[in-house]
Amino acid sequence: MMNRLLSTLMAMIGLSIIGIAQDKQTIFDALHSPEILEVNIETDLSNLIDNRKKDEYQYAIFSFENAAGELEQHDMKLKPRGKFRRNICDFPPIKLNFSKDRLMERNYIAEYDKLKLVTHCIDDKYASKENVAREYLAYRLYNLISDKSYRVQLVRINYIDSKDRVSRIKRYGFILEDTDEMAHRAGGKECEACINVPANELSLNDEHTMAVFQYMIGNADYNTGMMRNVKMVRPYTGTGVIPVPYDFDFAGFVNPSYAIPNSDYGLVSVKQRVFLGNKVDSAVLSSTLQHFLDQRSAMEETIDDFKLLDRQNRTEITRYLDTFFKEAEQILSGSPMRETLQQQALKAPGKGTSEVRR
Repeated sequence: MMNRLLSTLMAMIGLSIIGIAQDKQTIFDALHSPEILEVNIETDLSNLIDNRKKDEYQYAIFSFENAAGELEQHDMKLKPRGKFRRNICDFPPIKLNFSKDRLMERNYIAEYDKLKLVTHCIDDKYASKENVAREYLAYRLYNLISDKSYRVQLVRINYIDSKDRVSRIKRYGFILEDTDEMAHRAGGKECEACINVPANELSLNDEHTMAVFQYMIGNADYNTGMMRNVKMVRPYTGTGVIPVPYDFDFAGFVNPSYAIPNSDYGLVSVKQRVFLGNKVDSAVLSSTLQHFLDQRSAMEETIDDFKLLDRQNRTEITRYLDTFFKEAEQILSGSPMRETLQQQALKAPGKGTSEVRR
């Protein structure tokens, strides 16, 4: 009874936020554009770079030109974020923390005030642009596969040192929407306590779609049970916790120089694929693969239109995905040759799945 009351209350809160959202937009909505957005970040760059291993906020000014063509400036806080990248990158990934009061003054929805900025990581201009562009493109492809995914905005950032000790840095990056905003669009609320959720409490279709996508892009750097590079969304109503992936930089699709293959699964290259989702029956696998094949043209068109990557890069990643699509077609055609995905994803007849694969 108590659980039912809590679910009802959560649904009512969600619906009330929907009512607010009809009249207002979020700061991410204001940033979101099909074009590359120019933004300025003015802060103490020396402190940000030299102390990137510290989890401390510092003052910054974030500015961009909004849809009305007006320069919009925000006093805010930022800090280094992440684990691996913060330790190995020349420039750390960043969490942007906007002032709720300032957002309300500008008529934005104040609840969604924290955005992640994926930065250039390494100093090399060409390699850093390529890495950022490929990972951004992975998010865009997942948007085509599932609406329960992070929206992203590609940006060209002017980093300005407020102390005049570091020369201006101009690099590409991309911004992820606030996790609470993503969860709300997915029909629920982030569940930070959803570690080791039993498989029968996960949304079967969403978990399997995510796992097949991770297989497609060659990403073994995630763990649903331990919520590694996966956010969990508990629906306002109904059942089935929804896993939403993020951080694709170790995927074969991105293939940055610093990526390390996951030796836990016997991988010797990040371009190798391994299926890490829960096992399903053949009907679920077939339905999911058909969905991916239905979106194949849209994915290939998105890649081909993405001119921030040169033709060689676009051709390379299209060919990489083509090996997945050929495998999917073989499985759907009923070929007697069992494909790797087929062997790893299908459960034995009559067997159920009671826990998340780790």
